[in-house]
Amino acid sequence: MKTRMVGPALFTMMMAASAAQAQDTVQINFWEQDPPAVAAEIDKWIAVFQKENPKIKIVRQHYENEELRTKFLRSSVTGDGADIVYGPNDIAGVFATAGVVQPVDSFINPAQFSETSLGMTKLDGKIWGVPLSESSFLLMYYNKDLVKEAPKDTKELLTQAKAFTDAKQNKYGLAFFQSEPFWFATFQGGFGTWPLTQQGTSYKVTIDTPETTKALQYLVDLKDKEKVVPAECNYDCAKNLFLSGKTLFHFNGDWELNAYKEKFGDKLGIAPLPVISETGKPLTPMIGGRFLFVNASTKGPKLDAVKKFVTFVTSKMVQQRIALQLNSIPASLEARNDPKVKENATLTALINAAANAKPMPPQVEMRAAWDGMRIMVQRAMSGKETPAVAVKTGQKAANEALKAVQETPKSKSAAK
Repeated sequence: MKTRMVGPALFTMMMAASAAQAQDTVQINFWEQDPPAVAAEIDKWIAVFQKENPKIKIVRQHYENEELRTKFLRSSVTGDGADIVYGPNDIAGVFATAGVVQPVDSFINPAQFSETSLGMTKLDGKIWGVPLSESSFLLMYYNKDLVKEAPKDTKELLTQAKAFTDAKQNKYGLAFFQSEPFWFATFQGGFGTWPLTQQGTSYKVTIDTPETTKALQYLVDLKDKEKVVPAECNYDCAKNLFLSGKTLFHFNGDWELNAYKEKFGDKLGIAPLPVISETGKPLTPMIGGRFLFVNASTKGPKLDAVKKFVTFVTSKMVQQRIALQLNSIPASLEARNDPKVKENATLTALINAAANAKPMPPQVEMRAAWDGMRIMVQRAMSGKETPAVAVKTGQKAANEALKAVQETPKSKSAAK
């Protein structure tokens, strides 16, 4: 049998057709910073989406937190960055100010999401991130073998905590990351204040206030007066005390939920942070989430493909998976009202624990607040300064950091 040769004209036509097909395929570069288990779940979303949209190819790339942030900012100059960044809401301020992402108001139906989710990336009246989930907030964990009922307020908590505490045996009624401002912010909320206050169109760091002083004094008193927490306790200290049954109550984030469930099973208790009995206000955790940020330079067919992907990942199906597979609160109200989600005891507990949370401010000024608060809490908890003096030290440090933030020029695209 003779081999049939392809003539020059036919070969040219075949090559042109192949090139046209390649041109028809749109590639979307997707960057994320989450653990492997989350990345594996994202790959499942991508696989289903690509099957439904064979002309769109999504390439996922993992980076660590700071690497993703700096690399994406740098890529705005080189033009070789991600089309979509999947990350926490607190990067919205940095990205929007730098002009490297575009508003997503026209990509979504606001009525589909919770007000909390929508507010997490809202700056200058625009929404900069597509909400997928609410997470990264503090709650109260306890061991049901040691605690019959979670305390509703700090009076109940202290009564149980004091009865359990025995410093000689390294047993304490309460354990949490004492010197970290993310934990301290919950006490600020419990005393009716917040680290960032809006004044017109600008934001001011509000550390040196009577309410913050009272909150800081309360934190110090837990150690020095009530003696229900260790003299010093960082993140690993608090976690290890809880895992070893050496503490009744443990304030930590929802990000530890799966690890704690593996350890305690159905004996793991989850509850909202308690109400401060003196004020009647609940300890108020900051809450973040996971969002899709769209590159400001993504346009044309690529942007159309991105919008299709946004519609897909905010659909009820994917939002259900975020809830049930990742143990995260879905941003979609439809998914939250789904019977499978509502009947899930863990998710119900998470949603209840997040009820008093406030969105973590996405404004770049919050970076200055963190700097000042960290110094303030550390100096007060170490006894180097009284709470009244420490709040002034913290405010001064925040003001200095704020100058650097405010002196950073905003790009034209971010100001539009």
